[in-house]
Amino acid sequence: MTGVLTIPVTEQLCHTLFYKKEDSLAVKEECLSVYHPLPPLLYEAAFYNGIPAIRPWENSENCILALMKEWAGQKHQLDRHFSNRDQKAAAEPMKVSIGIFLQLLYWANNKPVNLQSDPGYLAIKPVNLNERLNFILVRPASYHSYIQLSELMSEMEKQYMKMLALDKMKKKRLEN
Repeated sequence: MTGVLTIPVTEQLCHTLFYKKEDSLAVKEECLSVYHPLPPLLYEAAFYNGIPAIRPWENSENCILALMKEWAGQKHQLDRHFSNRDQKAAAEPMKVSIGIFLQLLYWANNKPVNLQSDPGYLAIKPVNLNERLNFILVRPASYHSYIQLSELMSEMEKQYMKMLALDKMKKKRLEN
């Protein structure tokens, strides 16, 4: 039987929306060997601490599909909160959804999330990413941030699917 593991948060994952330097994640050890979409940034926390765990950014296809499914559930919840004009109830699902987006963004580029790096250098990304992401991070529970996040998720999903299709075409050409 496995126990609970406490993973300290490293500088790469520190951001006012997510974690402070002295925070840690408590997870069941078995969660590190099988992919779970929540909590966001779990596998990055293990990676930056040198703790053996799966690395979804190295073999991202199945994990990204799970992220997209998780986003659909979060989006449904956020639609309900914002239609009721309940920003307070939307705050936590927005935080989770922003984490999902960041994972999608970095993992599609085969990199672990690093909140201290500029995501503008990534090859696969939505247009005007930095400006739009900064807008969301400054006011994460606002309706306008939700709309912007929805657009970013949609664009990122399209970019990722395009990349998969191009990769399959390349492999097919190499086989012939």
